[in-house]
Amino acid sequence: MDYPPSSELTVLAWAIAAIWAVLVIVFIGACRKRSTLRPLAGPCPASDLPKLTVVVAAKNETNCIETCIRSLFRQDYPDLEVVAVNDRSSDDTGEILDRLAVEFAGRLRVSHVTSLPAGWFGKPHALDLGMKSASGSMVCFTDADCEFLAPTALRTSVVEMLRDKVDFFSITAQYTMNTLRECLAVPCCAEALLFWLRPERASDPRWPDAFANGAFIMVRRAPFESIGGWSSVRSKISEDLELARGAKRAGLQLRVAQAEGFYKTGSYETVTESWNGWSRIFKGALTPSQLAITLCRMFVLFLLPLGGVLWGLASALQTGSFDWLTQGAGLGFAVAFGLRSTIDVALFRMVGAPFFTAPLAAVGRLFVIATVVRALLSHAGLVHTHWRGATFISGQMIKPRHVKA
Repeated sequence: MDYPPSSELTVLAWAIAAIWAVLVIVFIGACRKRSTLRPLAGPCPASDLPKLTVVVAAKNETNCIETCIRSLFRQDYPDLEVVAVNDRSSDDTGEILDRLAVEFAGRLRVSHVTSLPAGWFGKPHALDLGMKSASGSMVCFTDADCEFLAPTALRTSVVEMLRDKVDFFSITAQYTMNTLRECLAVPCCAEALLFWLRPERASDPRWPDAFANGAFIMVRRAPFESIGGWSSVRSKISEDLELARGAKRAGLQLRVAQAEGFYKTGSYETVTESWNGWSRIFKGALTPSQLAITLCRMFVLFLLPLGGVLWGLASALQTGSFDWLTQGAGLGFAVAFGLRSTIDVALFRMVGAPFFTAPLAAVGRLFVIATVVRALLSHAGLVHTHWRGATFISGQMIKPRHVKA
């Protein structure tokens, strides 16, 4: 097997390696700037904490809603109420919630949505309805597939908000990943998003960057309502991110924290859900130009080094020599691929993916490329975005049709 000649290829390979060296430094700096939250220890004070309402939106969550609700009532927060909203479920979600409302009488309130008002998407409407039922001056919004692990998770979050005078607080998720597919897709898709969203800048007023994870958003009620609450993002596909952006533009104090052992959330259970879900997220979170740059970045910084390493390995199998990977362009591509893999190991750990899946990150990145292409086509109106029984064209929901409440 002949090596591809060209001094230009060598220059390109080492330029890519240099870019990855810079990106590793930037990644380390971003990690150092991220706020890390640890659960409080010791007994909970009987006073000095405001009333907290947790709002849970649930649509067809038979398999997880009871786990979520019970984990909330294992929290040690002294003045806690939970409002659960059954959003037009066609399974047993509503019946499970009604049963739990009897068991946790006085602490759990359940609302049932039977129709969707005009101009609203499902989740923002459900959370807005839950907000109207809330009596706490602090409100936490979470998903039905979340399980709270540390019994002090909510108390710790409220104490942090009060101490730092934060209005809008989000904690990044750790995922329950039961398949190799999601172990590869979640960290790789997260990396493609975080390249643009930069959560470490959310609390810095010098930057426009904002970020929120819809699985955990805690707010002070008064400032949140002053910006319109969920009604301000009633027809947004990525309602959590748009809410954070609106809050920061309005001058609210944002904070995003990384925390291990606070809560875990489910990932997509099927290939179809993963395909539709991540396409929807890319479509809602990134602009067409950002998606196009992401594709170019992945081609130049990922596919080219991967191709160079695969070429070198194929050459070694044929000739018994690793010369391609130890000099010139081959060595440059190998260094670039190694630096890329170093970031992968850290990313996989951050989202809770098993360590042994990190070497297969290249497969997950191919999935990212496919979903980004689909998101671009969706922006152009050439394909539809499907999610939770609804179909979106250019951000407009066309199925099912809106029905007035």
